Amino acid sequence: MNKKENLQKRKTKKIRVLYSTRVKTENGGSMRRSYYAQYPRISMEGEWLEKLGFHIGDRLKVEYGDGSINICLAETGMQPAMLCEDTGEYGAGESKNSARKSSGGKEA
Repeated sequence: MNKKENLQKRKTKKIRVLYSTRVKTENGGSMRRSYYAQYPRISMEGEWLEKLGFHIGDRLKVEYGDGSINICLAETGMQPAMLCEDTGEYGAGESKNSARKSSGGKEA
């Protein structure tokens, strides 16, 4: 399959650029001034990411420039940022650890 055919098979999803705030501090002579600055933020979530091969804890490579962003999985030799147990479906039942905690340390 060539690049043009691959681009035609792609699906689209519309999302919005939101904002995030951070405290900024400036030293202006004898006065110190703090304020909240807004920065653009993009958030993506959903089962569609997993269907594309993106799993919790995966490391990503983000390439950007000329008004576009490309996100792909990083090299396979990298360690995941976070490891999670596979519970099958999202929110399907409790894990053994959470059942132990809720029953005072004994398995339910």
